[in-house]
Amino acid sequence: MKFIASLILLFSVQAFAETSDPFDQFIGNYVIEGEPRVKEFNNNYCIQYCFGSLKSVSVKVGDAKFESHRVDFVNAYKSNRHSVMNYETRNDRDTAGSFAVTSGGEGWAANVRGTWSVGNKQGVRIRLLRTDRGVMVALDDETLRSGVLRKACYYEADLLKVAE
Repeated sequence: MKFIASLILLFSVQAFAETSDPFDQFIGNYVIEGEPRVKEFNNNYCIQYCFGSLKSVSVKVGDAKFESHRVDFVNAYKSNRHSVMNYETRNDRDTAGSFAVTSGGEGWAANVRGTWSVGNKQGVRIRLLRTDRGVMVALDDETLRSGVLRKACYYEADLLKVAE
């Protein structure tokens, strides 16, 4: 009996150690609770993923190059895929590039990806946060020129996990 308990403990610790990506804790299917929230800054057109009419969200393991996970946003018209990635590129003069970085911890995960050049940046950030009722998804799309925020869209929705 001690041997079996030791094996169970060993496999539990090993499985926990192999789960290094913070998006792993959110894998599953979710429905939208309430209404999605969309805010715009500086007259930006905030229509990404038709977020205002979201019906459900799925978090899955990625299947494309550099993609660790993907978040599928499903609305009444179609499904849109947001890739969670990790990479960095720069031009020869180190004056422009693109990037994607994942961070997170217990109960939260974030990924930001975008492009930059000297003084300018465009980026999309996705965040998942465990709440008392479920999960909150937030998506920020920002454009900075000469270090000043020029336009932005901020999206949020509360999610309830669907039993599988």
